[in-house]
Amino acid sequence: MNYLSNEAETSFIIQIHNQYLHALVDEIKNTGDFESANKCFHNLEQKYNILGNETTFALMLKAALYIKEPEESKIAINGFNKLWRLKKRENIGKIFNENSILTNEEILKLFKIMNISFSELKQEYGQILKLAANIEKEKNSGELCLSYPLEDIPELLPTNISGPGLQLLKKSLRPLTDPNIEIDYDIKDFQKGYHSVAFNMARQRLLEDNALDTALERWKWDHEQLVQRGGLRFSKTLNSILFEWHSLMIPLIKEEIERCKNTINNFVDKKLVDNVNNDRLSYGVFIQLLAPEKLSTIAILEILRLHSTGGIAQGMKTARAILSVGKSIEKEYASEILKKNKSFLGKDINLSQIFGNPRQFQTTLQKTQNNINFEINPKWPTVVKAKIGSILISILMHVAKIDIVVKTEKGDTISQKTPAFYHTYQYQKGRKLGVIKLNDQLMKLLSSQPLRGNIHPRLLPMLVEPKPWISWDSGGYYLSKSTVMRSRDSLEQIQYLKIASERNNLKSIFEGLDVLGSTAWAINIPVFNVVIEVWNSGLEFAGIPPAEPNIAFPPQPISKDPADRISWQIQCKQIAKDVQNKQSIRCDINYKLEIARAFLHEKMYFPHNLDFRGRAYPIPPHFNHLGNDLCRGLLTFHEAKEIGESGLRWLKIHLANICGFDKESFLERETFTVENLKNIFDSADNPLKGSRWWLKFDDPWQTLAACFELTAALRSPNPYKFKSRLPVHQDGTCNGLQHYAALGGDISGARQVNLEPSNRPYDVYTKVAELVNEQVQKDAKEGNHLAILLKDKIARKIVKQTVMTNVYGVTYVGARNQILNQLKNIDSLPREMLFNLASYLAKIVFFSLKSMFTGAHKIQEWLNEAARRISKSIDTSSYSGLNHMTSVIWTSPLNLPIVQPYRKSSRKQIKTNLQSIFITDPNDMSPVDTRKQQTAFPPNFIHSLDATHMLMSAISCKNAGLTFASVHDSYWTHAADVDDMNVILRETFVKLHEKNIMENLLNEFRERYKGYKTLISAPKDGKKAEGISSIKKSASQSIKLESLNGNDKSETYKSLLKKNTNIISDKENTTNASNQILKTIDYLNIENANSDFSEKKNIIKTDIKNGIKKDLTHVWVDLEFPPLPKKGDFDVRNLKNKSQKKINPQYLSSPYKNIIYIDGQSILKLS
Repeated sequence: MNYLSNEAETSFIIQIHNQYLHALVDEIKNTGDFESANKCFHNLEQKYNILGNETTFALMLKAALYIKEPEESKIAINGFNKLWRLKKRENIGKIFNENSILTNEEILKLFKIMNISFSELKQEYGQILKLAANIEKEKNSGELCLSYPLEDIPELLPTNISGPGLQLLKKSLRPLTDPNIEIDYDIKDFQKGYHSVAFNMARQRLLEDNALDTALERWKWDHEQLVQRGGLRFSKTLNSILFEWHSLMIPLIKEEIERCKNTINNFVDKKLVDNVNNDRLSYGVFIQLLAPEKLSTIAILEILRLHSTGGIAQGMKTARAILSVGKSIEKEYASEILKKNKSFLGKDINLSQIFGNPRQFQTTLQKTQNNINFEINPKWPTVVKAKIGSILISILMHVAKIDIVVKTEKGDTISQKTPAFYHTYQYQKGRKLGVIKLNDQLMKLLSSQPLRGNIHPRLLPMLVEPKPWISWDSGGYYLSKSTVMRSRDSLEQIQYLKIASERNNLKSIFEGLDVLGSTAWAINIPVFNVVIEVWNSGLEFAGIPPAEPNIAFPPQPISKDPADRISWQIQCKQIAKDVQNKQSIRCDINYKLEIARAFLHEKMYFPHNLDFRGRAYPIPPHFNHLGNDLCRGLLTFHEAKEIGESGLRWLKIHLANICGFDKESFLERETFTVENLKNIFDSADNPLKGSRWWLKFDDPWQTLAACFELTAALRSPNPYKFKSRLPVHQDGTCNGLQHYAALGGDISGARQVNLEPSNRPYDVYTKVAELVNEQVQKDAKEGNHLAILLKDKIARKIVKQTVMTNVYGVTYVGARNQILNQLKNIDSLPREMLFNLASYLAKIVFFSLKSMFTGAHKIQEWLNEAARRISKSIDTSSYSGLNHMTSVIWTSPLNLPIVQPYRKSSRKQIKTNLQSIFITDPNDMSPVDTRKQQTAFPPNFIHSLDATHMLMSAISCKNAGLTFASVHDSYWTHAADVDDMNVILRETFVKLHEKNIMENLLNEFRERYKGYKTLISAPKDGKKAEGISSIKKSASQSIKLESLNGNDKSETYKSLLKKNTNIISDKENTTNASNQILKTIDYLNIENANSDFSEKKNIIKTDIKNGIKKDLTHVWVDLEFPPLPKKGDFDVRNLKNKSQKKINPQYLSSPYKNIIYIDGQSILKLS
């Protein structure tokens, strides 16, 4: 007797039941009796423990459609839908692909009842996706909607050669792409179906928790496949090689951990410990915190990620590699601790409920926060991270070998193993650096199968709204630790930030970041389809380098002249460098496209945090809207909004702006778009085979996206009813100068940067170019040979970068280099004169700007002087040495404390297995960098105002129901909402500047630095010295100068941050002394904001060099600030009456809630 196998028997039973169901369904159409079919289905499950296949479910859904009672029909249909999802765990599209059972009309009805979005269907169900697109249009729901039929999405062509390519990344993205992946869920959280918050939260957890295991799994799989195929008969894949290294590293890491344990035990038993083992006492406890398998994986991924970084071709700086590996180990441990404390993600919490109630969610997170903070270890010492990184890299370099195949003269091939990495030294900018280099063969593998370890699943876009920010170190991702500020290892900044968070001062900051993170994004499918076709062609196109670059090196010179050979070598190196750069760019684009492909039908979010100035950035680094033209072209808002008449107008203007036609009036921009409709339609219909008009512009992919959107709108039955998702940009006009104009009340400057409404925008860059041209023409007439060469050659682009950066503190040298780079593009200028020409132009540009923006320059000079005085002062209550001085600290209008991090960091030498490296320990106190504190303060202060305005605008837009995104000074929303957003931007700008920001800053400085002392000096001869001597005498009872000459003691941040009362002198006497000094010493006149004490010191040094040695007299006086420049007549409050449209005042967020600097709530001043 023949027995069927279990699989064959199951298939046979399902087939019999399906045939019976087929007959029943035909009857149900007439009778509406669903019971018989339902019994058959449950009999299959109960008697045979078989759930059925997609045909079974298609038949049952068809039968349920014909139940006479509509409500019962819906219940039955949704029951089968839920059953398929929870038990079969397969893509829902499988059911609807049974076209022989379900008609299009029936599928349409089921889609409506089951509330299915096509984003739930995988790309292989092409016909279903096309149908779903039509259904979505009919539903008119505003959900993600295809305006173009979506074809099956092909795999991305791997770079250069075939192979697993980006399988590591793809493996990490399995929660998005694999319907069979196991997802841990609570069935109560799934009542709303597939797209519930709970389901995406479960996938998000997998996405964040999936990092190292999937990498290791992929390496192991490739290695096993190679062994099964016969090993040496096939060339090894990169992943197979990595698994070999990983396997060899593990026993060596275990040995090192055992040595550490023995050393610690010996120390406890008071046994002798040598120097080597003494090091193990410092890092031994830490290296045991993670499993050897994880330590190995992290080390390999981090080293491969770092290759060709930091200006090191085919390698990396040793110090950077060591610290990067150490930091990654620390982060992974912190992540593991977080996973143990993810109580708010546990099964005892109803996720749908808490996500639907923001207040409840915040309360839940707040309750767990204390426990999480308590259990997570503080930051590891830098020395420990360096030691662990060094150990792991040394082990990796010891075991990592790669096969090199060479041909002999006889044509035979010989294979031998050589080190994959080697350590060496090279000079960079005159300094000898230790570097780790990669073997050429390994580089070839990496270029063909790029494996960027820094595309970490924890740093991908999110599937659910980011965790709300509730404290300085809790927000963004759910399992990965994030901080609200990228503090550049400044413990001083972290201390201020932490206390501000504890005092609930950062409420508005958190709210603004939550708004930015809550903006839902989607992949622009029409643009993606074009990109993937271009990519797979392998050709160079629109910023995408070719898959196989055409390398043509010049022939070797016949001449024996060494100069010719050197020139030839330089050309060859440049060609090789260009090829390497193109390869790097193609690898980077490869990752962007893999991420885009994985998120193709998803709603995604970008969590945000701040830099130390308060500017917001998405945390996912590789694919976001702050990226290049390709990234921006691939992204749209997820939500669609009816465009309306105004929105259609703005969409046309937006397209003109993207094309670079953004200096004309709005009417002229609309006209530009209308006149080019033929080109726009051709770009949308035939992007690759048509005229390719869209490729003419600097941002081709964004241009193409706008062409697709406008074409779809104009061809829709009613263009005004078209639902648009394309972000429309509103770019600021040199925002830094706008803030300066408002601060200084500069009428002329305000007009130049469009603070005054105008139909045609002023172009400050063109105006500066005109002024420079006038001066050049004038100098040319007077015979200036540089001016003669530049006559009629000054274009807008030559001065643009310098004008933009001047307001942010660009130096003369920086401006000269910027202009020099532009002059290189003018072939008619003699090459040998370019430097002199750039120097000449830089001076004229600075002069022109100063004449146009007098108020701005006065403010800038005041900020410079204030920062100089602060950075040269000392807090006498915590004094330990003159070198420490003081950082510039201020509070933004949104209560964010900002600490400039510029200090002359002392470097420690650490001996590691590879080499002695020098590291900077952020825990050590270092003297401030006075010059950097001074020059950086004006631009940083303006950046902080710009960031404040952006966050205020984000909050107000959210309150008004607008979708909002920002790229610093470029604000994005739906086309239909541009008018409303523009009003909000103007209103919030007024709200920001209607308070006297500069007066508040001065008062804050006076309060914050009360009791601080600064040293002034003068030659002993002359009246200046007499004045100082008389002051010293009169203040001798109160000024204890000897206290400033005591022994240096170790200073901590805690003592540095104290702002207590003056211990040096009596306040009244010292103030009087200060006033007398300032009256006596003319070159230190407090009225002169341009006075520069450092310049006077240079004069004294020059005198000494010339043999004129002058004795100096010194005195410590209270730190005082120059008076503010007189404000001009421009009043920003007048702009309120010039807004064309009013927004409900309740939408506007005030940055001045509970922030009165002096006569109310005190500023954050740590004590």
